[in-house]
Amino acid sequence: LRVICDTALNKFMLLPQSYSVYIVLYNRVFVLKNHCFLVIMSNPNQLIVKYSKGGFKMQIYLDKTKYAEYMEGKKTMREVSLLDAVIPESGMTMSDADLMTVFGSTDVWKCMEEIALHGEPQYSVQEKREMTEKKRRQIIDYIFKTYIDGVTNLPVPITRIENGMNTIKGLKIDLNVSVSKQGDSIAKQLKSTIPFKKNETHGFLYISLA
Repeated sequence: LRVICDTALNKFMLLPQSYSVYIVLYNRVFVLKNHCFLVIMSNPNQLIVKYSKGGFKMQIYLDKTKYAEYMEGKKTMREVSLLDAVIPESGMTMSDADLMTVFGSTDVWKCMEEIALHGEPQYSVQEKREMTEKKRRQIIDYIFKTYIDGVTNLPVPITRIENGMNTIKGLKIDLNVSVSKQGDSIAKQLKSTIPFKKNETHGFLYISLA
């Protein structure tokens, strides 16, 4: 590893000091800036999100503990990012020309947002299983609280919702899609067996202009 770093350092000493170069080795990011290595990033909460577009394969590094909140719109990319760069599969940083070709923008934060929204988070099998089950429970809870039986106007039992979901062929819980969007979609698919209707209250508000 030391030989690789020394070789890279010697090679990039030829670049202007304003350049920043990112080298990816064994899921660690080595940052070369101002002609010296500044950071060796190995964060236990590191989440790599991979993305392919326009013939490019790339990845970004986010905080695993904050990623779900970002996907729900509760945090910004700046709050969840561990590295403000888009890293191509080759391991070097993408140029502005490459970013413009792929994303139509050189704003790295906008590019990272697209990758986060449409890319593939690299979770372990166990992590993915646990997160999928957690989101499944959240979707069931959302349906239970948002919909009622349209015939009786009573809440639909959670077990009935679960059993109904089990009858949907090919149903997959998507970690990248919001709970509300998946819950509404599932409720719509189950309407033939469960007469769902949204638990909404309607009324009128009168305002005097006098």
